[in-house]
This record gives sequence, C-alpha cells and structure tokens, in this order.
Amino acid sequence: MSFGSDLKKELCALTIQENELQAALAYGLFLFSRTFSPISISIQTESPYVLELYCNLMRSLIGISPSVNSSIPKRGIKRTYSAVVEQEEACKQVFRFFHHRIDEVKLQIHGENVDSLAKIACFIRGAYLACGSISDPVRGYHLEFSTPHQKLGKDLARLIEELGASPKITQRKGSYILYLKESENIEDLLTAMGAVHSSLELMNIKIYKELRNKANRITNCETANIEKTVVAASAQAQDIQYIIQKRGLDFLPEELQEIAKLRLNHPDLSLRELGELLNEPISRSGVNHRLKRLSEIARKLQNSEK
Repeated sequence: MSFGSDLKKELCALTIQENELQAALAYGLFLFSRTFSPISISIQTESPYVLELYCNLMRSLIGISPSVNSSIPKRGIKRTYSAVVEQEEACKQVFRFFHHRIDEVKLQIHGENVDSLAKIACFIRGAYLACGSISDPVRGYHLEFSTPHQKLGKDLARLIEELGASPKITQRKGSYILYLKESENIEDLLTAMGAVHSSLELMNIKIYKELRNKANRITNCETANIEKTVVAASAQAQDIQYIIQKRGLDFLPEELQEIAKLRLNHPDLSLRELGELLNEPISRSGVNHRLKRLSEIARKLQNSEK
C-alpha cells in the first residue's frame, strides 16, 4: 500500500465515542464527497475503508443505508467504490440533520456543526477522507483537498488555519485546490486529524532524506577536494621532474629537496599530510610555500631556454 492509502486507513480506524464528534466527522465526509444535494448524496473512493466508514456513519447517525457498488478493476485503473443516497426524502433528512436548507444556492460549511476545535479536527479528517490526497514523502511534500465549490474551499481553508496550518488555494480543471507543501505544516495537520503514526513516519522519512542529502554533499565535497589534490600534485610532480631533468636535485636547497622527494613518492597525499612526513614537520601553508618555490624555479628554467 502507498503512504496515502495507509494514511486513510489509519484515519478510518480511529475510534470516536462522542456523538457530536462523530457528527462532525460525518459532516466533513458527506459534504466534501462526490455529491451533497437535496436529490443525491454520494461518495466515490478508491479506499474500501473510507466507503465502510461513510456507510456506517450514514446508518448510525441518520438511519439511512446507501446503495453500494464497486467497479471492476482494469489494467492501469484501480477499483473504485461508490455509495449513493438518491431517495429525495432521505437526502432532505441528511440536509436537516446538518442544518442545511433545501433551497441553498451555494454549499457552505454551517458553523453550528464545527463550533469547537475538537469538532473542527474531526470535520477536517472527514473532508480529507472525502477529497484529500498526499504525495509519497520520499519524493516530496504535498497534501491537498479538492472541491468544485469555491465557497466550500474558502470555508475549509479558514478552518484549517484554526488548526495552525496555512493552505494555499489554486484552481485546476474546474476544481478549487487547497494545498500544503511545507513538511512541518503537513505533520501538524496529520497530527491534528489524529494520524499520529503517519505524521511520525513522515518525520522519519524527512530525517532520513536530510541525512542522505548531507552525506551526499560531504561525499561530493570530498570527491572535489581529492580531484583538486590530484590535479595539483600532478602539476607539482611535473615541475619537480623538469628541475631534476635540467639541473638535478642537488641544484635545490636542502628543504626543497626534501619536499620534492616526498611529493614524487607520495602523489596522493594532501599538503597537510606531506608536512607531517618532513623531518621537521611544518604546516600546510609552509608546504604550499615550498611547492610554489619549486614551481617558480621550474618556470625560470623554462624561460631561460626560450
């Protein structure tokens, strides 16, 4: 199962004892599902757990049993489940239960159903189960809610803000999308909805990614430093070989003879490591100074032959 599927399974498995919180959960689930109108109330979902929760809440709170169907999965297309209430009187009963008028022109969230932080958290949990999705955190951080109703989207954004997150809103293919891209905001919202396990898993994935990226940066930096060392050492060795060919090592002062021999014998060592091998160890900058003197001598010998 994917991270998103596991999240919805976890949210559906949470137990709520208080009737008013069950009603808030059902309100978010019903209101943001496929249809919520005086003539049709329905849900379409890929999660069997969401479907079961939808039907259980409809029966336990309102006493209505929706008609249930499922599609036959095809190659590349997942099985979907649907539950529908189409009897007009039953739909009106649901509307009255949640304080909606039958003649409402635009769907909106009725405040009496979400008048406490506990109810808001349950409501948003239901809304997420109905119209929410989340990306695999291994690839990136993105959680969103999608609704075709602008007023509902704006109302939902305000409620999410009351839980401490700040969703952004955009439009996509005729729907209003509320989304979060900051991992901390997503973690906080998951925790508020009750998905503690998924929130902790997201945190662990983020820590792993940060450690892996840090290790990659260190490796890349070390590789770059090694390459610089090899290139510099090769150039230094060429200068030393040129001096030996033209004048011999005895031509050099004793301290330059010593560092020249070490560089030729240890082309892979850093300046600091070369300095530690000298009879009288010197610092990295001291080694660098002596090698520069050798390079200058090589350049003068080359120029004198032109």
